[in-house]
Amino acid sequence: MYLSFGLFLSVCIVMILLIRNDALEFSQIDMRDRTLPAAPADPPTAGDIPVRLGAYIENIYNFTPDDKSFGASGVVWLQWTNPAEAQFNNQGIPLEKWIDFVNRVEGWDFKLEPIHEQPLRNTDGSSLQSFRFDGHFYANDLDFHEFPFQQITLPLMFELSNDNPQSSPPNLSLTPDLRNSGVGAYIGILGYKTMAFDIRAYQHQYATNFGLEGRAPKQARQLAFAVTYRQSVNAALLALFLPLIVVMALVLFSPLLSAALWSVRLGIPPTALLALIFLQQGYKAELPELPYATYLDMAYNICFVINLILFGLFLWGSNQLHHATEKTRLATIARVNRLDAQFQVGLTLLLIIVLAVDWYIVHTLH
Repeated sequence: MYLSFGLFLSVCIVMILLIRNDALEFSQIDMRDRTLPAAPADPPTAGDIPVRLGAYIENIYNFTPDDKSFGASGVVWLQWTNPAEAQFNNQGIPLEKWIDFVNRVEGWDFKLEPIHEQPLRNTDGSSLQSFRFDGHFYANDLDFHEFPFQQITLPLMFELSNDNPQSSPPNLSLTPDLRNSGVGAYIGILGYKTMAFDIRAYQHQYATNFGLEGRAPKQARQLAFAVTYRQSVNAALLALFLPLIVVMALVLFSPLLSAALWSVRLGIPPTALLALIFLQQGYKAELPELPYATYLDMAYNICFVINLILFGLFLWGSNQLHHATEKTRLATIARVNRLDAQFQVGLTLLLIIVLAVDWYIVHTLH
């Protein structure tokens, strides 16, 4: 019996490690469409015509992790020179279509309305037009490996409609308005702390030339105006970790019961397992269907293993008492109690060490 239990426990631990390292997952298709980081303040190269873009995000709402989508509204503006306007006019692109909201997900409710009837003229000879926008957008890089202490970034991704180095020169180069862009007071998300707003630049390398024979795959400069949030630590500790700590405290204190109370001891691990499963299903409802294990998942997995070990220990202790004679009963109880105390300390240390190591791995790799 003990060999079978040890084998089963070993298989459970190996499965947890394989799942933790994604060893059982299939490899995904290699995406040839790439966005490579670039410096936002990079000046245009020789021959490029700059088009400056800025954004002020007034409101972020309806963040839905299941759909990886969120709503946003605010103001976006373009500042350009006469050569840039001439190139857009030559291609027949109206002003309201100069900007491409790359991660827009729904067209029917998207609004983009010019604020000024005619573009404004700046003292340096450039033109400026502002647009009020409202719509839903896709957050592609949501990462819940650190759940419930994860950081999420909600970006607005912009490209120029003809920002294409393969087009006839001169080329347009999209540059950010770093000084005037920002966020308003209504961008908070319930349960998260707003951490930062930053502007990130990318070089978008498309995997296609869109059927233009003899042309290389399209490349475009892409700007991301991103707001970063982090899950509230207090909310996570009180709502998710406190119930887990209470259940595991009851489990880890159970070896303090005398081995003579074998019937009471045997009932504690199964009851705790049911409580853990119930708690786990509760927090799972807050998450989308993830293809990987989160930090909290691993915390529950090690708690399951500890309950299983204690149940096996209590089974062994009850069998020892069952086979003990009247003369050896007291000595058997003392021996079982000593072993229980050792397991109690060892399993408590195991729980703390595994949680610390797993957090280091998750926080470092992701």
